[in-house]
Parts: sequence; structure tokens; C-alpha cells
Amino acid sequence: MTENSNLDQLAEAAERDTGDAKKAWRLLAGSIDATDLPIWVKEYVLNSAAAVDEFDMVHGDQAALAHQLGFYQEHDPVPVGYDLDHIFEWFTDRMMTDAEEGRKINVSRTSREYREEVMKARGQPDGVRKAYEKARKRFEGQQRSDLALAKLLSGA
Repeated sequence: MTENSNLDQLAEAAERDTGDAKKAWRLLAGSIDATDLPIWVKEYVLNSAAAVDEFDMVHGDQAALAHQLGFYQEHDPVPVGYDLDHIFEWFTDRMMTDAEEGRKINVSRTSREYREEVMKARGQPDGVRKAYEKARKRFEGQQRSDLALAKLLSGA
């Protein structure tokens, strides 16, 4: 029996008995090589089909299968408050890199980047910028206090 006739039989079986995930994945895996898709897509379909084929549909943990197939990923919880020290350090490093690369420093853009990269697009869009402004003011206040203390200690 040729491979095409096996695929035809799988397709016919899938037509008769809809809702069978194992048959659907077998059909996809069997016909994926004939498609003009990137290699990583073909590998994903083949790996997913193998995982579904081995999965115990009656007693298996469906959430684990969803994770394995990449359909569901848990996110870290959204922080209750912002870590001002981390935000200030991250912003300073990013803006220095931007300046070294000849890019104009832009607090709004850096806020969006922080929200996307660090917070995974969670939280309030304007909240990061406000937290940075608060962290920057706190840093400036600490610098003034340190300078005043240094003057007192030096006797000036």
C-alpha cells in the first residue's frame, strides 16, 4: 500500500468519524511534507502529532498536553507594585545604550519596551512611566542628600 493511499484512508476515516484528535493529527503529520511550509512548522506538526498519538485521551492530563503542544503557558503573576530600584537601573542602562547607539533618548518608548520585555505586556501602559519618574525623583533626592552629607562631613 502506498503512502498516498494511507493518507487517503486516514482522510476518509476522519470524514466518517469527526472529532477524533488523534486521527486529525495523524492526517496532518502524514500530509505535512507535501506542503510549502517552513521546516519549523513541519517539525512542530510532526512532534505534536507524536505527542497526541502517545497521549491517553481517557486518563491523560489534558492541561499537560496543552502545555506540551504550546497552546497554554502560565505567566508569572503581575507584580503588585513596581520595584523602583530595578526600574531606574533598567531605564538607565537602556537609555545609555540608546545614546551610545546614536538613538534619541525617549522615556515613553523606553517605558513601552520595559512593559513589553520585563512585564510581558501586563500592567498599565502609563504606570511604568510614572514609576520611572518617581524612581528618578527619588534618585535625585538621594544624590542631593549624599552631596549635603559629604559637605557636612568635609567641614565645608
